[in-house]
Formats: sequence, C-alpha cells, structure tokens
Amino acid sequence: MIREADIQTVHIDGDRYHDRSIMQLETDHIWRKTWLLAALESDLHAPKSHVVFDIGNDSIILARTADGALSAYHNACTHRGTRLLAEGVGTAPLITCPYHAWCFNLDGSLRAAPDAKSFPGGLPTDRLRLKPVKLESWKGFVFINMDIDAAPLSEFLGILMARISPYNIADMVLLEDQTVSVDCNWKAMIDNFSELYHVDHIHPQHKRFVDCPNATDELFEHGHTGLYVPGFMTDSRYPVPDKPTDYQEMQLNALGIDPSEFVGRVEEIPAAISKAKRQQSGKNGYDYSALSDEQLTTVFQFNLFPNIILSGSPEGLWMMRSRPHPDDPSKSLLDKWTLQLNPDPLLGGQGEHKQTLHAVSGNAAQENGRVLRDCFGYEAVLSGDKSMTETIDQDISLLARVQAGARSSGFASAWLSNQEIRVAHFHDTLNMSYDAAHRSAAE
Repeated sequence: MIREADIQTVHIDGDRYHDRSIMQLETDHIWRKTWLLAALESDLHAPKSHVVFDIGNDSIILARTADGALSAYHNACTHRGTRLLAEGVGTAPLITCPYHAWCFNLDGSLRAAPDAKSFPGGLPTDRLRLKPVKLESWKGFVFINMDIDAAPLSEFLGILMARISPYNIADMVLLEDQTVSVDCNWKAMIDNFSELYHVDHIHPQHKRFVDCPNATDELFEHGHTGLYVPGFMTDSRYPVPDKPTDYQEMQLNALGIDPSEFVGRVEEIPAAISKAKRQQSGKNGYDYSALSDEQLTTVFQFNLFPNIILSGSPEGLWMMRSRPHPDDPSKSLLDKWTLQLNPDPLLGGQGEHKQTLHAVSGNAAQENGRVLRDCFGYEAVLSGDKSMTETIDQDISLLARVQAGARSSGFASAWLSNQEIRVAHFHDTLNMSYDAAHRSAAE
C-alpha cells in the first residue's frame, strides 16, 4: 500500500499532455514494458479464434490454436513488416500476409512462403516466426506485455488481485462494445476517471443514488488505485429525501422490494438491499457468499496502471481503456465494454431476476453471436447521435477543453486537492517512468 502523504506534491505540467518527445518516451518505456489488458477471454474461447489489439504504433495478435493454446505476437510480417490483420475479433485457421502471401500458423510460426527457393539465405522458420509477446489471463481478461522479460502479471497487479477476486467478473457477458475517439491525450482520460472532485458539478444525477463524499480511496504499488463509493443512497451533502429517488426505486424493484415501504425511511435502503441480496443468495441466480455486506451495496472502481478503469458492482462492470493515438498526443481512444452477470439457472436464476443496473446505451447489434463493436467520434456524442451513457457522455463533452487548456502558456502545473489523490498517484508513477527513461538515456 502507498501512503497519501508520499505523493501529494507530485508535479503535473501541461507538456506531458501534448509533447511528442513524452509521447515517444511513453511508447518505449510504458506501452512496450507494461502489462496491458488486450482482450476478453470469451473472444478467444474457440479454437482458431483471434483478437487484434492496437496500442499506439504497435499491434498485437492474440490467437487460440487448434490444440487450445493461447499465443500472442506482433502483428507485423517478418518478410517486410506488413500488418497482417486488421484490429478486431475473428476466426481463421492460418494468418496470411495480404501483400506477399507469407503464411503463418496461429502459434506465430512461419508455415510457408511463395517461391521459397528464391531467397538466397533460405527461410529459417525459427528466425522468421512472428515476434512473440508475453500473455496471461485473469478474471476473464487477457493481458499482454511486449517486454518478454517482464515480471509475471500477478507481481504487477499485486494486492489488487485480492481486492477484485470476490467479484465474479470472469462469468460476466459482454452487452456492449464501444470505442470513441476524443481530442485529448490518453492521460487526460485517466485523470478524469481518477477523481470525484468533478462529480457534483458535472454529474448532478449521481446525488440520487451514490454518496461520493463518503467514498474511500486506496493506493497500490505500480500505480494502481481503488475507489469504493457507498451505493443505494443519496449524497450526504444534501437533505435526505422523503421518498426513494427514481434510481433507488429501480434498484429496489430489481430485488422485488416495494419502494413505498421506504417513504420516510430512505436512509434505511442500503441495509435493506444488503439484507435482501444476502437472503436471496443462491436462490435467484446469484451467489454473494464471497462478498461482504458492504461490498453488496458499494460501487467499486479499480484503475489498473497505466490505462484501465474497472467500474462496477457485484452484478455488472464497465471496462474502460484509454489508448494513445499513434501519431498525435492530443488525441486518444476510449474503449468501453459493458459486462453483465446473468442469473445462473443452476442457482434458480431466471431472466426476470436480473439485478444489474449497469447502464447500456442501446447498441446491441450482434454478428455470429458477438455484440458488434461501435466506433465513432466524440462529435457524435456531443450531437446526441451516439451515447456511452449519460455519465460518460458528460465527461467526454469536456475533455477537448481540458486538452486545449493544457497547451496554454497560462497553465504551469496542476494544483490538486485531497480528493484528487489518485490523480497524483497516477502521475507519480508516470514521473518515475519518465525519470528512469531519462537516466537510461544519459548512461
């Protein structure tokens, strides 16, 4: 664990959001040396399936071979570097270069090449296999690391694994897959999801169902953070309403509880929710035995350094991933997966027992049984043509202005409150990477 007092004076200037030399430093010393969440394990369940994950100028293929093994390697043909596959999810028995038809097996080994005898040095398959990448799976997610000598994923995540383990994320199913391009640096996106200081002003609807002022933070090694927000209650900065809010009514109805029972007793709702879930555990399709009473009503958020936000509850999750633009530090991509834990029929679950209220925006089109990925620009969010849910839309509407302000000569360095301690921890970890890179360059 990290003490808050150790990082409150961290320096965060505007250059890191738009300087191209910092962008290159991050490519070399963060993206190519850190464990990155690359895919859903469910997208690699079937033999011969593959996922292509792009991060900056790098592209990685993750594939499951016919014998069930998972492999990961760079998406660059060893002939002349051609990108082999486009980003996304697919199935194929082999990988064939679209330029000169070099053919690779799904484990990355070279299978064949046209006119092989025309190469004076021959085609040594051991040297010409696709460059390998480390791969590990955890909680239904597949992580990669381009540093083949990197420490194991468990060492990188550390105590965070224990914090997340009670939640049944691995069995959640994908409801929605979205990617929005935004005119801001990838770090501005992470900053936004690392503090609640902006919530009261930008997200007024939150006061109707969570108590942000009483949220607690945790700081972990390697730049990871945790956030725990009391749920099923109203914001403690405002008077308690006489009757349940619209959000609380939905939450109570999902558990078969009559909201009218709590007129004049709104402050009792969290305890009632926890009790109902505990009583129904193992009966209506959900098993809450691994969770504490507090976890049953708390909204969690875990930020995995450098670019992952896992935000959810026992029944649902948002995975948000901020990715750098390959060429422009003032642009980035935000991926958002909406995942839901469906009620288990073996535990008496039926469709009407679904308890998750993790919102989706409505895009549920599917192909071959998998929800389609929807890609769009933030202008479509501003116009109302696309939505990533009300809360995320509100954040996205301001991030271009955050990026513009970071370039101003009137901004020298961030002045953080205690409510932004997770922002400080994130940048403190970045600063350590920057300093290590500068020392390495000086040697």
